Amino acid sequence: MKTDRGVNLTAASYIAAIDMGSNSFHLLIGQVRHGAWRSCYKTERKVQLAAGNAGGFLQADPQMRALACLAEFKQILGGYDPMPLHIVATASLRGMANAESFCRQVQSLLGVMPEIVSGELEAELVYLGVGNEAGDGAQLVVDIGGGSTELAFGHGPRMARGRSVAGGCLSYLRYFPEGRLGRADFNAALGAARVEFERAAATLALPPGVAVVGCSGTLLAVEQVLIARRGHSAGIYRDDLRHLVADLQSFTRVESVFFAGLPEDRQSIFASGLAIVLALFEALNIDEMAVSERGLREGILERSVNAGVVSTASVEIKHKGE
Repeated sequence: MKTDRGVNLTAASYIAAIDMGSNSFHLLIGQVRHGAWRSCYKTERKVQLAAGNAGGFLQADPQMRALACLAEFKQILGGYDPMPLHIVATASLRGMANAESFCRQVQSLLGVMPEIVSGELEAELVYLGVGNEAGDGAQLVVDIGGGSTELAFGHGPRMARGRSVAGGCLSYLRYFPEGRLGRADFNAALGAARVEFERAAATLALPPGVAVVGCSGTLLAVEQVLIARRGHSAGIYRDDLRHLVADLQSFTRVESVFFAGLPEDRQSIFASGLAIVLALFEALNIDEMAVSERGLREGILERSVNAGVVSTASVEIKHKGE
């Protein structure tokens, strides 16, 4: 097996990934066995690193929350043997003027410089993490994050085309000024997201009836609310979404949104996320969507194991062909 700087992917190897998203940070630790890996620990924390960054700068309070979260992750990682650690940042840091200085703080804390991945590469990693569960059929994998939404189309475990769409559950709070939740506010978010998805769909050239699989906290939260309302049956269906949107009109503030099955830490971003989900279904003419608990962090570990090599330094993930 190939090595890099003396690190082997052996049966005793632990590998780990930290996904620094715009809304949540995820930690996943896996152990390599027989050329594959199995999850042995995972957790997430609501950080909202992208909160208040409309001016193109990470704000002080989110940075403090992020570093406190990473310090907690460091304690968890300390309970395992020394391992390669992969840290990936997405829309949370893309285009931020002070991203490098923040990354230096992360490097000082964890010994690894975060890799800020492009939207297209993020889509590829998400597809790799989710698509690994799929068969050989065509599928569209969707990840609605805090700052962007990734669309990845492919067959089986391989992505063919990927697109990143501006807009996520945290960044779309701008359509709900001062936390106000009215019909006009929701429709503004819905319309903006629909335009973005229609543009993306035109370049993805999806075949009719393609299977759709979603991942991320937003889609998992919507699914859980719908399951609680139906009393059974997993997945997200367009008709159910429309009924849920109608019931959302009974709330006047984003932070007051409450549905059975909705986690408390998702209440304030549920309306913005729901607008994005409904826009996606309408723009791409989706009738139903399965939801996976896998995502970007699984994709990071999949790529490492598939390559047969990991590094004790920051992980450099490049586009195919580069």
